[in-house]
Amino acid sequence: MKMLHKFASIAATALVAVALTACGGSKNSEGGEDAENTELSVAEKMQLKVLENEIEKVNDQLPMETPDGLTLTSMHIVDGYMVTTCTYPAESGFEIDGSEENKAAIINAAGKDATDRLKKLNLGLKYIYEEEGTGNKSEITISPEEL
Repeated sequence: MKMLHKFASIAATALVAVALTACGGSKNSEGGEDAENTELSVAEKMQLKVLENEIEKVNDQLPMETPDGLTLTSMHIVDGYMVTTCTYPAESGFEIDGSEENKAAIINAAGKDATDRLKKLNLGLKYIYEEEGTGNKSEITISPEEL
């Protein structure tokens, strides 16, 4: 069950790094204006822009290594999800498990304040784990409803 703690750690690291100081909608994809974005109120558009700016500041500080051996490499808002990408060494033996138990640990590690803000934004969480040097990718996706 050692991976449970590693996933929770990267979740908390990612959310704390952004500091989620904004609220807004999540209908647009990474920084672009699209047809769905017109459904957002003016206030939501402004709040979403603040969140995107916070994420941009985090990305300027990446990569960020965690004590668990994961490296946070990027964060973006894409298709209604805050997407966090991280890498891990091929020889680490990490097993990516999107079980309900691991999702619960990620949500718990993120904390109520962060998950409440994400829910208000109608944003879910998506973690993409890339095994260094192999091209292997795995995902754990948590919908806004699961938060």
